Amino acid sequence: MNAAANSKRWWLWAPLLALAFWLAVFGDKTPSGSALAPAASSPLERPAARPAPSLPAVAAQAATAQAPSETGSPDALEILVPRSQLILARKTDPRTPAPLFASGSWTPPPPPAKPVLPLPAPAPTAPALPFTFVGKKLEAGVWEVFLARGEQSFVVREGSVIENTYRVNTIAPPNLSLSYLPLGHTQSLSIGASE
Repeated sequence: MNAAANSKRWWLWAPLLALAFWLAVFGDKTPSGSALAPAASSPLERPAARPAPSLPAVAAQAATAQAPSETGSPDALEILVPRSQLILARKTDPRTPAPLFASGSWTPPPPPAKPVLPLPAPAPTAPALPFTFVGKKLEAGVWEVFLARGEQSFVVREGSVIENTYRVNTIAPPNLSLSYLPLGHTQSLSIGASE
């Protein structure tokens, strides 16, 4: 049964293949809408080669040329305009409609960015106290406090000024209140409870 089915298929395929071969060999091979000049009358004769015109000349000829169907002459040669000029002309022509299927977005544009104001410079602050508490003494109802900074030692009372930088405001154990004179900031140092 397979051999009979295959032979029936060949009876269908053989005429189709023969028709395709005949069209490939003997069919009309000229493209439709060709812009080439008609062939010379004799296959041995070739048309004389002409130098290619410059780009402005091509554009000028294209503006004045008419299609062969309008003139009625089958020998008229259509002037070819470079594609880049055609695309440029289409982009600059105001009569050109907008493309139908152009992509677009329905989302609204983002709001304009608010200008970022620079942050104000931080207010200057007093440096950390450079003093360490060494000891204290109460004499005749007045407190004296012993402070150290590195190798230096200071004995201070209320109202004392240390190196024109710090002034002692109050001595009230467990705290010593100091003012940083360049900025007027008040700082405190722990001196322990009164004994």
